Amino acid sequence: MSRITTAVIWSGIYLLAGLVCSIDIDECEDSPCENGATCVDVVNDYLCICPAPVLDAVAWGGKNCSIKLEGCKEHRCQNEAVCIPTYEENIHNYICKCQPGYYGKDCSIQTTFSFTSNGYILYDLHTNNRTKRGTEEITGQLRVRFRTTLPDMVLMYQGNEDNYLILELYDGVLHLEFWRNSTHLVLSDHRLDDGYWHEVEVLLDEYVQLILYHDNCTNGMCSKKQHVGTNYSLELPESFDTLYIGGLVEEVMLNNTLSRQNFTGCMGDLIIDFRIQLPHNFTRLSQMEFGCNKTDWCHPNPCHHGALCIDLWTRNKCECIRPYKGPTCTQEYTPGTFFREDMPSYAMFTVPQNIGHNFNVSTFIRTLKLDGLLMAIVNGSTVYFRLFLQNGRLHVATLTAPPLVFKENLADGRTYFVNVSVKQGLVTITHLKAEIILGEVPNLPNSFWGELYVGGVPVEEATIEQPGGYFKGCLQDVRINNHHLEFFKLETEDVDMENTSYPVVSSNITQDCISDNTCDTGPCKNEGTCTVTWNDFTCKCPSSFTGKTCEEPLWCEKKPCPSETMCEDVPGGYVCLANATFLGGHSVIFSSNVSTDQQLTYVSLNFRTRDKSAVLLKASKDVDYISIAIHDGHLQLKLQTGNSVEHVQFVGTIEISDATWHRLVIKMDDPSEQLSKWIIQLDNVINIIPEGRAGSLNFLRKDASIVLAENYTGCLGQVTIGGIHLLFTDNPFTQPFIRGAGMMQLGCKGSDVCSKKPCLNNGECRDLFNAFSCTCRVGWEGQHCEVDINECKLNNCTHGWCENLVGDYKCICDAGYTGRNCETDVDDCQNHQCQNGGSCIDGVNSYTCKCSASYAGNYCQWPFPPEKCNKSNTCLNGGVCNSGIWGANCTCRPGFSGRRCEVNINDCESNPCLNGGTCQDSVNNFKCICISNYSGVHCEKGIGVSVFPLPLLGIAVPVLCGVLLLLVIVVIFMVVTARKRRQSEGTYSPSQQEVAGARLEMDSVLKVPPEERLI
Repeated sequence: MSRITTAVIWSGIYLLAGLVCSIDIDECEDSPCENGATCVDVVNDYLCICPAPVLDAVAWGGKNCSIKLEGCKEHRCQNEAVCIPTYEENIHNYICKCQPGYYGKDCSIQTTFSFTSNGYILYDLHTNNRTKRGTEEITGQLRVRFRTTLPDMVLMYQGNEDNYLILELYDGVLHLEFWRNSTHLVLSDHRLDDGYWHEVEVLLDEYVQLILYHDNCTNGMCSKKQHVGTNYSLELPESFDTLYIGGLVEEVMLNNTLSRQNFTGCMGDLIIDFRIQLPHNFTRLSQMEFGCNKTDWCHPNPCHHGALCIDLWTRNKCECIRPYKGPTCTQEYTPGTFFREDMPSYAMFTVPQNIGHNFNVSTFIRTLKLDGLLMAIVNGSTVYFRLFLQNGRLHVATLTAPPLVFKENLADGRTYFVNVSVKQGLVTITHLKAEIILGEVPNLPNSFWGELYVGGVPVEEATIEQPGGYFKGCLQDVRINNHHLEFFKLETEDVDMENTSYPVVSSNITQDCISDNTCDTGPCKNEGTCTVTWNDFTCKCPSSFTGKTCEEPLWCEKKPCPSETMCEDVPGGYVCLANATFLGGHSVIFSSNVSTDQQLTYVSLNFRTRDKSAVLLKASKDVDYISIAIHDGHLQLKLQTGNSVEHVQFVGTIEISDATWHRLVIKMDDPSEQLSKWIIQLDNVINIIPEGRAGSLNFLRKDASIVLAENYTGCLGQVTIGGIHLLFTDNPFTQPFIRGAGMMQLGCKGSDVCSKKPCLNNGECRDLFNAFSCTCRVGWEGQHCEVDINECKLNNCTHGWCENLVGDYKCICDAGYTGRNCETDVDDCQNHQCQNGGSCIDGVNSYTCKCSASYAGNYCQWPFPPEKCNKSNTCLNGGVCNSGIWGANCTCRPGFSGRRCEVNINDCESNPCLNGGTCQDSVNNFKCICISNYSGVHCEKGIGVSVFPLPLLGIAVPVLCGVLLLLVIVVIFMVVTARKRRQSEGTYSPSQQEVAGARLEMDSVLKVPPEERLI
């Protein structure tokens, strides 16, 4: 071999080796890792990543994760630490994963500490060998866990009064302040004064960064940072070697903070410059305690009357709801009763402070008196501010401006909390936890002093206007701004004297909220019993009287009204209420004579009709009018009163001409207004406020004509105007509305529409008030049940034809189908006759047999291929073989069956032998072997004992019967012979003569031939 050839060969070998060695062999291909481990291929090796240990589950280790780790069997982890087994260099061991608050190999060292007063820890970074680092490294780091319930406190302070880094809670959120570049970072999304553990970290390099580790943060971390420059690792002042944890000593440094308060709560897992700091190693500290012992001061809630309990870590505080006070809100500010038993009363205070033009006044008020002065701030003869009631409404007045009015009635005897605020001339009132703007007043002077009168002013101060006179009722917890105005000296020790004032002068104020003795004058008449309620009374009346003072007789107790009417007691008498029926052209007219003290602010009426157009009520006087009508089946209202240039007009959308009872109420939205919106209420559920304003219906009080039911067919029920009934019945008392001309019928009665039996085919007629409805029997429809329903149009007979019946139908199904609608194909295979394992296939009214390969025929009864006689088929027991299209067939002798007549039919199968006889089968026959006393073919004859008393008689009777039978036979034979003889005598019989003659003639002539023999 030449050198060139050798070189080429080695070059190929090297090239091939290069190609082969470029492929990394996958050592994981053989799945060497066990127990669910993950295999990672490396160069010339593999790594098995064993499943992470699970509590109380088997852990695995070793090269292939095949070794059961047993290091935690006798571990020493404490304080609920998690034991993690390890396996290194063939040695089982473990490590302890500590819970927060613990440290050490076995988690036995506690890292938590707490402050309950002005404590702190002073940490000297220089003493603890802190070294400067490169500019690319973090200069400073602090990480700590804490929990507290207080919103404002210092967590960490580094530096001095001039150069500092502050970490604190303010208003419950984290703040970080760095003196360089006025850096201020706030994490305001999460309040941290909730008593739970929270973890925070501060990093300082080219940036100052604030990090909060919180479950509600993105990826569990909220952070903010700001660039503060470079090389701070070289430029930090020496004062930064001093680090305060939890508080400060010097007031000047505390003034740099927002919270201005040392930390109260627990801390733990303190890490400074990435080194854990253990509490037992702290040397410079004050009022620090090891561990974290916290009392839950608010569970159970010690505060009463709905007060909020605030956990202040070392104690609790109750935020009482007014008018309650005290450590647990069990006490109450003492109310004062004014004008008790109509004695003028008041209290005069010195205005407690320079209240300025922004202030608020608040109090609890309870009164039944509609008018009275609540409060006035006076300087000489000038009244700067005044609160008073007028007609039960609160009025706010300043200087000479017209008063602002709060429209809610406060004079109903209930207790209300009222808070009036004046800010830059804007007046608001807080009522039922809602702030309502009353309006604006002229600005008060920036500062004013003077006297503050509550409940009234003394008689000698005649120059001070007192709208409504003295206030009568109770006032409690009166405050101007946050200053308490107390009517009586407080005896409790928790009085805030700085914010509490007492009257300079007071007169006739009774301590507590006490009622007048309202029963003292004996207000109840007719032997009624009086009971004092607060500043009022109630009378328990005898059964025949009613009213506030039992002054009204109950006329209805005597049942004065006719039976078809309903009695109702009214002031001054009674009324008999009844429905009325109107027919078309008849209406009724009322004239009015109502007291001028009566306010007519609403109309109500009940009606029932089918009319599409009619007038229910109309009235007019001068330019004022009201019209309530039905237009196209809907409600129509027209109203113009009170000299208004606009009018109220409404057309409804709800059908009311449906012959059902409807109740209509039309009323003023605000009866106290001269012109008001009006509300339409239909059937007690629909409230509509149409456009326009109008006054009251007081124009109907005198000399007005009120027309009811014009062109109306239907019924009217109770009709009232201002609560006064317009009666359809006579009444012995003078009525405010006097019925005049008109025709009507008492009661609500429609035409007897069912008397003519309009419903055919036994349909049921229902009276629908001037209309009827037919409820038809099954199979009929139409307004009169006159139409026979063709049920065949509604129902399809799928495989058949339909026969219509009365209220029903019947399907006549095609052959092979069944069901109500001939929808079901009859399964003809249910009783099939397929033999020899043939499968039945259902068809329509038929079936076919699907035979196996060895059989054929309609029922798979013939072998296939067909058999032939004397070759493949032999009939047994004398059977005859016949050839057919399906092959040989045996016709069996009687007594045999089977394809080849091989079966001897068991003639005993039907049990033919009676009376206990034994059957013996034979060919096409049987024999019965009878027991004693029975005989016959079927053992049907009994051989019993003779019934005759003598043996001779038992023999004689059968013999005699036999002789008689023989005689009968002889007589019959003789009669037959005689008849035959008579037939041949005296009659010519050619046949007989021929036979007789021939015999005689031939006997004489013919000869018998001689016998021939073979010789």
